[in-house]
Amino acid sequence: MLAEVGVHKRFPDGYIYPYNIWDFARPSFFCPHDLERVGTLGDGGKVVCGMSQYENISPGPSSASNNAPELIVYSFGVSDDSSFEASLLERTNAKIWGYDFSVESWSEEIRGDQYNRAYFMKAGIGRSDDNANPPMYTVQDVMRMNGHSYVDIIKMDIEGAEFDALTSLIHFIQSEDSHGNMPFGQLLLEIHFMRDPQGFSIPKTLRSWVDWWESLEQMGLRPVNNEGNWIGDAQFGRPRFMEYTFINAIDYERNKLLPSQ
Repeated sequence: MLAEVGVHKRFPDGYIYPYNIWDFARPSFFCPHDLERVGTLGDGGKVVCGMSQYENISPGPSSASNNAPELIVYSFGVSDDSSFEASLLERTNAKIWGYDFSVESWSEEIRGDQYNRAYFMKAGIGRSDDNANPPMYTVQDVMRMNGHSYVDIIKMDIEGAEFDALTSLIHFIQSEDSHGNMPFGQLLLEIHFMRDPQGFSIPKTLRSWVDWWESLEQMGLRPVNNEGNWIGDAQFGRPRFMEYTFINAIDYERNKLLPSQ
């Protein structure tokens, strides 16, 4: 792509035609189980690897009296659709922690009897905590606040803040353990190429984008599915938004999707 198109094209649009920037990030690995869309067909639903595996290990519905192992889920970016979270609560013994600074609570899909298993905080997720109102936390901050060393599923749809949030987490892990890997089993991530949200940074060159993507791979993440967000892309007239399903392919000890070794 660089040889044919050059290094001075405007990113990302200059690398969408005749080549496509997403060709650098094809989901060329396989989910070891099934792939299933969980939630609505719109922006709220996500494609999950191994939903049947989660149901077998942690059968639902979710409740305090359910003795099955808990499925720990973080939902970063809730907006006005909680169908994904509601489905997990119905089908598995999930406990879900949700964060979003743009809304006040879960959407109507989550029933009243599910609220004691779904915790919501009006807060943003990014690269550092600060004194903002609503507050801003890193992924590692909220894991520490909740007493978690590992999360089974992270859903992250945070409108461009994903680059800083995941980079911050990687730097934290590397500072703690040079041989560490991501503290979650699966990541459902929407990647946004758009104007930088206030206080956040988005890759502005092909090189910085590839470097960021490879940093995820180096931490053991492997893409097993992607799909364009055509509603978001319509705003730009080009495929600037992409939904990815990643699995942590190296954590055999904790990832419920992998066979124990």
